[in-house]
Amino acid sequence: MTEAEFEARFGDWLRLEAGVDEPRRVVRRGPGAILVSKFDEGFAGRLLETIAALPEVFEDAVVGRAYDIVAIEMPGATRVSCWHEAVRRILASAVDAGRLTADERAAVLAGVDSVAALLDSVLWTGPIVGGEFSPAQGEVDAYREARARMDLTNGLFTRFYGTFEGLPVVNHCPGAQLARRLTAQAWTLCTGLPPGP
Repeated sequence: MTEAEFEARFGDWLRLEAGVDEPRRVVRRGPGAILVSKFDEGFAGRLLETIAALPEVFEDAVVGRAYDIVAIEMPGATRVSCWHEAVRRILASAVDAGRLTADERAAVLAGVDSVAALLDSVLWTGPIVGGEFSPAQGEVDAYREARARMDLTNGLFTRFYGTFEGLPVVNHCPGAQLARRLTAQAWTLCTGLPPGP
């Protein structure tokens, strides 16, 4: 089968069998799986370059200071929303300083939004800034389960579409490891507990 024939058959399978309406690009086809992406070629590399230009997003002390400022300005807000806003402000500052374009900010922010949504679901008690807080055991367990699922082949940031000609078809987020780091950071800032393994 030629590459063009494979692409045509695979595209039909994605639409008709897997129910994927938007196009997907085959990133890698090997003996173990077919890896697809909704992003154009080079997106992952550009995303990693963008993140490399934003070390402060991963510096806990920098994000912690921004978090403290947001917490003062937004009394009564949830801890997760304060972390989310703190990172949003750091990204906005990078755009203002000309170190990041609006499109690059949007690409990074999509991952930050996903991490905030995940943490909101894990910290379902909706802890508010200010005052004492200790997560319930169920919240701790949910966080540990989420962290463990991030590393699985079919984990939180990986979608399994089905099997095409005997091979599993998966869509993997290029920023999954970055999301894992941000999740750990947000967890520690919001709970005061270490992120775990």
